[in-house]
Amino acid sequence: MKKDNWFKALNLTDDKFLEEANPNSKIISISKKRIALSIIAAAACFALVLGNLWLFIPFSSNPPDVSRYSSSEYYGIIQKLNVLTFKKPQHKNNFEVIKNNIFDLFSFNLKGEAIEDILYYDNMMDGAAPESSMDGAKEELYISTDNTYEEITDNQVEGIIEADRIKRSDKHIYYLDNKTLRVYSIEGLNSKELGHIVLYGEKQNYYLTKWEFYLSNDCKTATVITQFYNENKQLCVGVVALDVSNPEKITEKNRIEITGGYMSSRLTDGKLILLTEFVFNKNDINFGDESTFLPQINTGDGMKTIPASFITSPEKLNSTRYTVVMKLDEKTLNLEGTSAFLSYSEDVYVSKDHIFLTHVFADVKTGENGEKIRNSMTEISCLSYSGSTFEKVGSVTLRGYVKDQWSMDEYEGILRVVTTTNATAIYENRHSDGENVSADILVTATGQSNASLYCVDLKSFKVVAEVKDFAPPHEEVQSVRFDKTTAYVCTSIEMSDPVFFFDLTDLNNITYKDTGTIEGFSTSLINFGNGKLLGIGRADWSTFKVEIYEETNDGVNGFCKYELQSAGYSTEYKSYYIDRENQLIGLGVNLYNSTEPQRQRYIVLYFDGYNLVEVANVSLSGVSELQRGVFIDGYMYMFGENDFKVKKLF
Repeated sequence: MKKDNWFKALNLTDDKFLEEANPNSKIISISKKRIALSIIAAAACFALVLGNLWLFIPFSSNPPDVSRYSSSEYYGIIQKLNVLTFKKPQHKNNFEVIKNNIFDLFSFNLKGEAIEDILYYDNMMDGAAPESSMDGAKEELYISTDNTYEEITDNQVEGIIEADRIKRSDKHIYYLDNKTLRVYSIEGLNSKELGHIVLYGEKQNYYLTKWEFYLSNDCKTATVITQFYNENKQLCVGVVALDVSNPEKITEKNRIEITGGYMSSRLTDGKLILLTEFVFNKNDINFGDESTFLPQINTGDGMKTIPASFITSPEKLNSTRYTVVMKLDEKTLNLEGTSAFLSYSEDVYVSKDHIFLTHVFADVKTGENGEKIRNSMTEISCLSYSGSTFEKVGSVTLRGYVKDQWSMDEYEGILRVVTTTNATAIYENRHSDGENVSADILVTATGQSNASLYCVDLKSFKVVAEVKDFAPPHEEVQSVRFDKTTAYVCTSIEMSDPVFFFDLTDLNNITYKDTGTIEGFSTSLINFGNGKLLGIGRADWSTFKVEIYEETNDGVNGFCKYELQSAGYSTEYKSYYIDRENQLIGLGVNLYNSTEPQRQRYIVLYFDGYNLVEVANVSLSGVSELQRGVFIDGYMYMFGENDFKVKKLF
């Protein structure tokens, strides 16, 4: 043994001499080779087992475990979002993934072509750090005098002010020209800009179409609502309070920021009701980072997440979207109340006492012949904002979906709602092969839309009256206008425009009339006073139309109309100037085939009792949705992008 050990210790000696010197060397060499082969074989078997496990172990069809977040106050939300954002695997295992990739590659080589990815980009403008003072402010002393606020915006609810691009006092007109708030004098053809403030500089990304503002009753505070991307590339809503008591030197008072996008807002009794939406990407969600899946607010001390107790969500989520409702003091921007609704849509109606939010979802049932019947449904939740905090009042679920805020109205404790109802039947035709059923399924779908009206008691949240499917088959709601005990509904799917008139005086006996067929359709219906209804829309796909309707014993009939061929128009209701006292309508249009160098125009129509007469048609820069106008003492003041025009009308 000692001799053997001595030979083994000579590890630097040539193996050939060791073999000759040690009689047992051949046995040792054979043992080494066997051990090596055994190790290689074992490794190969182990690799084969691992490979088979990797290839054939089935993918999990259950969402990942999130129990490590059980101590979080948002654990209930995390569990729901975990189910919503989990993507079930398309293949059973990795073997199927490889097989399908090889098949796709083979198919690609046979076809010799590839599918291009299309990237969509938001058009954004670059800006800089916010400026808190007016560019080029004048140094001379400005003597402030009291101003009287005068409303311009055609608000849906009397006494509930909506934000707009234009506001006025008896002495000044205030216009939000993209990122610049400008103040003008009211002096007819001698009017001029008195001062302005630039809210964001050149390095800030923003969505100018979402910007609007309020003017306080004392005309000393302008509250501007903006939408932009912050330094972390998060979409945010900014609320900026400005001191406009001296138009020649406007200064910033305060500001807050909320993650998400701007939806809508209202101002009542010095309280600003702000509605925003927070939508997050399923692929970017990180339950360890609240900012990736929860809305946050910065009131001056950094971003803070909305408490879980303020968040409402249905049992089953169908979207990664929050609607956030906040109450702010108009002058100080102090936050007085917050409530967030997860998986709710963007249609919001605000009455004198309540906020109504909608949640659209699909209800699928099996029909008599085995077909799947899919109905669009809308859950409407009601919040009371009259107290110091938001209070959840109740909810109701109705068939159909709501087009916009004008499709809802509260009157004497009753919520009236008009929806587009639709039912889609899905049939599955399976091709049998003996006892086996083919994996190929032929799916055909047939659908029919219509319109329905519902009346909901806000004490019980029960439907107390309804008129189902009152329109012709396949019609969809285009516009709705409620006026106390009456309602007008325009439906269309082709170039015909039935306008239905409803008498809602007795909910036990709702009556309605229809016009039959009028060419074109209206995207906005407006009570124009004196028993007349104003419709703004199209005569055909290329012709812009404004029409006056008159209520008769037989229904609602067309009275007179104005048409402009090859013209586009704004469908943003706030961009329309509606003057019932002087029977004027002002709005921006875009002339498609005009030989004029400036295709963007602002037109003013006057209803003389018989016809709609064009009294102004001027070139005005900027998109139609952002143009504004106001009639004061015989002069029409018109505002566009870095553009201002005045025309004497009468």
